Amino acid sequence: MNTPFEPSELRKALDAVPWPAFGIMDLLVVDNGLDLTAHGVQDSCTALGIDLLFAPPRSPWYKGVIERAGGTFNTRFIHWLPGTTLGRPTGDLDYDGKDHAALTFEDFELLVEQYIRTIHNKTPRREKTGSPVRRWLSGIAQWPVRLPISEDELDAACALTHDATLRPTGLTFLGLQYQNTELGTLWNRVPDGTRVTFKVNPLNLKTIKVVVPGTAEFISVDCVNELSWPRTLSYHVAVRQTARRMGLSTKELRDLALAEAALKRTIEAAAMKSKKALRRAQAELYREAQAAEDAEAANDLADVVPPSGADVDLEDRLGKVFADA
Repeated sequence: MNTPFEPSELRKALDAVPWPAFGIMDLLVVDNGLDLTAHGVQDSCTALGIDLLFAPPRSPWYKGVIERAGGTFNTRFIHWLPGTTLGRPTGDLDYDGKDHAALTFEDFELLVEQYIRTIHNKTPRREKTGSPVRRWLSGIAQWPVRLPISEDELDAACALTHDATLRPTGLTFLGLQYQNTELGTLWNRVPDGTRVTFKVNPLNLKTIKVVVPGTAEFISVDCVNELSWPRTLSYHVAVRQTARRMGLSTKELRDLALAEAALKRTIEAAAMKSKKALRRAQAELYREAQAAEDAEAANDLADVVPPSGADVDLEDRLGKVFADA
């Protein structure tokens, strides 16, 4: 007998299962995807004292442990979910994954967390002693975890980095206006046309952190537009795209409000129609917003050229990183 999926009950149960994973890493090995070669990733690693190492292009064997983990994740979890395509075309099977998909993105995230907490973290690996949780606890007993000085420092380091011209009216980002007394004081102290750097939390655009030129200090500045908050970057980008499709301005607050109302009606209509329709609407919203963010990341690639080949000691370093993983 199948047990109904109750996200709230699963959330309570998962909160009681320890997941001891935290701290600042010393080395981050990545591939050459646009999202990883953008300025934001490099800036965050520098701010947190993380050594960023690019694996050679089209060389997955340099991070074989990660590739293997992804394969295990697919076979043990992903391919058991409704709507799976089993990682290959299914036209010859008279099967369409979209007709069977029934999870919202939020439900999927919760199930991923359940798999990691209750299965992945507790399952011993071949030729290794103990489960990942036990190896983690043993490891931090020998090498204490590095932690950020404060939550504000971590937020500032991990936020997206942008710059804009400081004007008497403050700063503008994606049609949103940011202004307060401290920012006005800063405008009076710098030359006209000064461009300032600021940090944006993609999960909540309500507040940005402006870097005071010539210092390492930040000024927290709230958005003065009367919109619904909290507001994620992906959602705001989707609202702006809806405004463009409706022939409205992305700079006028009234037009953005109309576009947001239309977007909410679309999502609500999908929710009333069926859970499957809601899932598809959410997926389309995510894809559109992600495409816009990827395009922005591509624009940020100027002056960022990942290694075209392996450094002299790259293979040795990667071997040491993954030898005991």
